[in-house]
Amino acid sequence: MLLTKRIILALTLCFAGAGVFAQTASDIINKNIEAMGGKAKLSQLNSLYEEITTTAMGQEIPGKIWIVNNKGMRTEMSIMNQKMITVVTKDTGWMVNPLAGSSEPQPLPMQQIKSSIARLDIRGQFMDYAAKGYTATLLGKEALNGKEYYKIKLAKSGEQSFTFYIDANTYLVYKIDAQIDVQGKDVSTEVELSDYKKTPEGYLFPGTTTVVVNSGGMEIKSIMDKVTVNPSVDPALFQKP
Repeated sequence: MLLTKRIILALTLCFAGAGVFAQTASDIINKNIEAMGGKAKLSQLNSLYEEITTTAMGQEIPGKIWIVNNKGMRTEMSIMNQKMITVVTKDTGWMVNPLAGSSEPQPLPMQQIKSSIARLDIRGQFMDYAAKGYTATLLGKEALNGKEYYKIKLAKSGEQSFTFYIDANTYLVYKIDAQIDVQGKDVSTEVELSDYKKTPEGYLFPGTTTVVVNSGGMEIKSIMDKVTVNPSVDPALFQKP
């Protein structure tokens, strides 16, 4: 009888464990989408306006960002009383950088445009990821700072891949590992997202974004001071002057 009870207990634990590990990448992604407001709500997210304060190399840099979903993004940063403008669309990009000695717009390298295109998807790369050509792979769990995170890799043929660390309790993204183009070189970066805040419309956005460039250890931290959901955005903002 005792042996039978032990066998039953072992089988119960075995099947319970199987249930835990049966979660797929798709299951976890769906829970993240729900945590971020749900698919129906995210599908209504068409544009954003943000005001941020970025700290880099001991300087505080105010900035403004306009994004129209999957169409264009314009960033304006005030550095040393000079306005630096960067615009990226689906297939083009340009920059005005007076600190480089020119007030005329200069084209961005195509690799830099490709590295920035993910930012145009304000609904999140997890939304309809398969239809976008991505494959999702669950890489298991990892403990960081006393918490457990699911690791999910999104990959697309011919494009950069991303590894997302998703909080096993809240299902919010804590960190993203990616390769970005810096002056023609692929550089490993970590993007940490924290201090999530909910807008009156029910959307969640990270209040703090910290980018760590692993080669050199440079850290860039941005605080979101203001976010406006679905504002009217003038298409002229994305046109080269």
